[in-house]
Parts: sequence; C-alpha cells; structure tokens
Amino acid sequence: MFEQRPLRPTNEAFLAILILLATTLDCASAANVVSLRRSVHLHTGDANFEDETYSTKSHDLTVEDATNDGNSSSLNLMAAAKPIRISRGGDATHRRRRSVNSGVPSHLMCGATSKVISSTNKDDKCPAHCPYFAQDRRDTDFCTFSCVTEPECAKLHPETPIGDKELGVCRSCIVDGCKECDHSVTMDKCKVCQAGYVLRGDGMCHFKYAGNWMYVVAGIFAVLFLLVLIWVLDMAIRPACNSAVLEHSLEVREQQKMRMMKDETGRRPLFPLTTNLLKTQVAGPGMMLHFNFQFFLVIWAIFVAAVWMSFAAFVDDDLWRLGTRRFGTARENCILVAWGYETQQSLMWTKVAFLYIVYSVSFLMCMAYGVYQLRAFQDADYQHKTMKDFVAMVVGLPGIEGVKNVEEDLKGKIESISGVGVVGVSVAWDYQAHEEDINKALEEDLEDRMKAAAGGTPTAVSLPDMNPVRKAFYNFEKSVFGLSSDDEGNEDEEAAPQAHKEEDLVELLNGFRTSPRAFVVFETQDARDEAVKKAAEGFEYEGAEGIILATLEAEPATVQWVNFGHSTPKEKILKLAAGFGFIGLACLFWAVIFYAPYAYYVMTFNYENGRTPGPMLSISFSMIVVAGNAIMYEVCAQVSDWVGFRFK
Repeated sequence: MFEQRPLRPTNEAFLAILILLATTLDCASAANVVSLRRSVHLHTGDANFEDETYSTKSHDLTVEDATNDGNSSSLNLMAAAKPIRISRGGDATHRRRRSVNSGVPSHLMCGATSKVISSTNKDDKCPAHCPYFAQDRRDTDFCTFSCVTEPECAKLHPETPIGDKELGVCRSCIVDGCKECDHSVTMDKCKVCQAGYVLRGDGMCHFKYAGNWMYVVAGIFAVLFLLVLIWVLDMAIRPACNSAVLEHSLEVREQQKMRMMKDETGRRPLFPLTTNLLKTQVAGPGMMLHFNFQFFLVIWAIFVAAVWMSFAAFVDDDLWRLGTRRFGTARENCILVAWGYETQQSLMWTKVAFLYIVYSVSFLMCMAYGVYQLRAFQDADYQHKTMKDFVAMVVGLPGIEGVKNVEEDLKGKIESISGVGVVGVSVAWDYQAHEEDINKALEEDLEDRMKAAAGGTPTAVSLPDMNPVRKAFYNFEKSVFGLSSDDEGNEDEEAAPQAHKEEDLVELLNGFRTSPRAFVVFETQDARDEAVKKAAEGFEYEGAEGIILATLEAEPATVQWVNFGHSTPKEKILKLAAGFGFIGLACLFWAVIFYAPYAYYVMTFNYENGRTPGPMLSISFSMIVVAGNAIMYEVCAQVSDWVGFRFK
C-alpha cells in the first residue's frame, strides 16, 4: 500500500545500536521503543515525527512483544534494521489505522499520496475538506491516489478535472458519444465527438442522423402494430360461418396427435405426461435419441458445476467471487484488479486441476454416451419394425424413358432373380427440371381424391355480411393461404379443358428418364434379406450389368425424390464447396450489418467510473443473435436443398 523509504545507513546503524542497548538493559517497553525512534528522528533532523503514526506491523514490532514479561529478545537487530514504510506525502502510516478526530483512515490525509493494494478498503472516504480521490499521474507508479479538492484534481491527473461528490472521485466528463472531453472546465462538456455524433453549443454530443425521419419510421411501425392488433381482435370476435368444416378440421387435427398402441377396447389413447421420452418411442428413434442427448447435456452441466462448487466449498470461497465483482471508479478498479490478480495466481492450481478433471471426464463421458446412443438405436431398431425393414434400394439402373412400364418390368425381374414375392417398385425419376409442374399435379390429384372420399365437392357456404375492414382482412387471409378471392371467382379455372391438361401431363411424364436408383418393397424382412443376398453379385437389366440391391437406414418420409437424378459425387462436392462459400458470405453479412455496429458501440463506450450501457444494449444483442440464427438457419437450409442430398 505504501512506498518503502529506507533510512540512511548511518541512521539505521544508530537506531540498531540504541535498540540493542535497550534490550540489553531490559527496558524495551513500547514507550522506550517510541522514545528511541523519536531520538533517531531528532538526530536526523526530521521535525515531522510528532505528526507521524508508525505501523508497528510493518516493522514486525508490537506492543505485546515489547512488554511481554521481559521477552524483549523479540526486538532483535534484524527487526530493527527493516525499512520503515511511509507515505510519499510525508505522513508515516498504516492503512488500517484511523484518525482520532476525522473518522477517516489516517493515511488518507489531504495531499498524501498512497498506493492501493488488494487488501485496501474500497469504501474508504477522503476527509471532508479534500473529499475527492485523484489518481496521481505525476509519478511513474500505478494505482497511486491522493485526497484533494476539486481545483487540485487536474494537477494530479489532467484528464479528470471534475470533482464528483456522489462518487467521491475526480473524473472526466460523462457525455454520451464523446471521444475526447474538454479538460479545461470542471463540468461535463465534450471537445471531440465520436463518428456519427455532432458537437453543439451545450457541449453535448448529439446523434448526427437524428431527424424527422425517425418520427416517420416510428409512426409507420405504430400503424402496423395497430393494424395487427385490430386483425387479431377481429379474428377473436369473428363468428363461425362453417361449423361443419371446423369440426372436420378439429377431427383431422386430433388424428395427427401422437398416440399409444391400441388398448383392450380398441382405442388409441394419448401418451400421458409421465411418459419417459428417454426410453419410449413416441415419434421414432430420432426423438428418443434427441431427448437422450438433452439429458446427457444436463448431466454434464451438473457435473461441471459440481466440480467447481466443490473447489469453492473445500478449497477457497473466493472462487465464488472471482470474475463477479463489479468495476467502478479508478481506485476501486485498482483494488479489484490487484485482488483478482493475487487471488487468481494463488488459486491457479485449482483452475488447472478443474480443467484437467473436466476435460478428462468429459472425454470419457462422450465416449460412453456415443456407445450408449448406438446401442439404444440398435435396440430400438430391433424391437420396432418400420417401412425401411421391408425395402431394398436398386443401384445401377440405366436411364430408361417413361414410355416403358419400368415398375412392373423391374418387379418381375427381381422376383425371378430372388425367388421371393415383391409388393411393388418405386422408381426415382429424374424430374428436377419440372419439379414445380409435378408438385402442382400431385397436389391437384390429392385434392381430387379427398373430394371423392368426402362424397364430392362440398356445398359452398354463404358468407355473412362483413364490414369493409373485416372484408379486407378476409381477402388478405385467403391470399396468404393461396386461396382465390371472392371477387375473382373460379370460372376460368373450371372452364379449362381437363382432358387437355391430362394430355400435357402424360406427355411430360413420358419424357422423363429413370435415375440410377429405385426402391423395392418386399412382403417380409426375411424376403428382403434373401433378395439382397441373391443379387449381391449383380444382375443385368435393359442392357446394364452390375445392378445390385442394397439395404438402407432411411425411412420413406426422408426421401428427397427430386434429387435422385442430380446427385453424383462430383456434383455434390462442387455444390458443397460453393455452399460453404455462401455460408461464409452469410456470416460476413451478419457480422458487418448486424454485429459490427454493436461491437463498435461496446468498444467505444465510456466505461469510466463504473458506467455501463443501458438495458437496451442487452436487448439489442439478443435481437442480433436471433437475427443471426435465423439468417444462418435459412442459408444452411437453402444450401442443403441445393446440394441435392438424397435423404434428409
């Protein structure tokens, strides 16, 4: 806390001789020691001794040692030769000694410069007639402070001329957007503003781009919010005009829910809330493995926390506080940094041991977790038969035109080779260039089938009278869901010649060619395995040889039919390389457009005297993270579709 100022050699020798004489005469009482020191200072011409308070601790001397039943031997020559620690302001002191009259530490006297250390009390206050801590920049040392009046603030540190009564320190200006303060005044006034701010006559920095446009944008957002609010309220109070369709929709929705196997009454009840998703397959093995992963993360986090808590509980409770104490004024920061450094160095072995334990056990846990997941999937796959267990994939088909009945021909070929029955064959056609037309035709076919199952086209329901606002909302909703507006009608679509559309579709399908792959469905898993075994050496079909059957782990819902015609290894590698480039560009876009302004604000913010950004900064950071995640999700999804993976 204080600088050491050793006595001159002649003074040290003189003091040592006198104390040695006192110990020999058994007169080393506390009063005698002080009297001897006074004599030394009078001998050396130090007239300030009467105003100094010595630290007996800094000399390894105590009153108990000096008066303990003649144990004067503790006042030895080595103890007497230790240098006296004093303040550079001239007041010899100890940091915990308090002044009798002022109620403040005796070393915090006006004009006395002292160095703070880790054990310095950060709550100490300066005397009332010099109430400000000023960092002394006149020397080459660091973390030295002195109690001064406001006019003296700039003398010790030219950049902190303002005396802050609330903080009790000399500080620089507090002006948002300020780059360089005006140090010629003792008030919050800026000299140079940051980029994007302009300095005005009041000495404050104002946002350069602020103007009426901000009110316009705010008004637009307010109107949009009001429209959304009115829309939600309108939907809440809108009467139901088609209860039959509503009931049917609710019934279909109910059927989509995950249910258990049939019970003794033939019903399929819902899964109870107490279902163990770690062991029970509710939506396939993927869901079960996912919840196992979540459980593993929870266990791992508990383990890491338990290790650190054990160190904090059984080694040193300062581990609870490291890195959690708030920063503040320059003096408080010096104390905090000194305490943190010393504590961190003394407890470094605990951090190293913590890392060794966590990394080692985490590696072993990950290995065990991987083995467990594999075994869990294999067990679930063995106990549950799914569609993939009855399917084999044909690999190596030649390109065959759609005019031929490939499915039936291939079915007969495989039955003749394997000697087992085949339920059916699904060929993966190369239709990527006409994906939109095919998907539209499939949707129309599905809609026709649903109408036929429902007994024909449902009777149109007359709409109730609606006010203009509700009518506008209603038409907007129909356009969002791809439905025609009431004003447009369906006359043109109904008048289109259905036969002509079917002819075009048949011509389009006949022009397709098969991809190298197809899927064969067998009656049993054993039949599938037998067929795969017999076709292991390959067979010939339509002039192509080496065609084989292979099992697969993918379910039908994961098949990407459109990618089977354009998914050669070379194409996928090139597209993957380009996809990584697109992902990198998306990251760069997010970093420049979203994160860079936030980082610039954080780096240029004035953190002096414990200032911190407002809560809006945390909210902005959360929104930046959300925007970044949304961007990356969409880019990765688009790249994945573009690469052309055959299975999800």
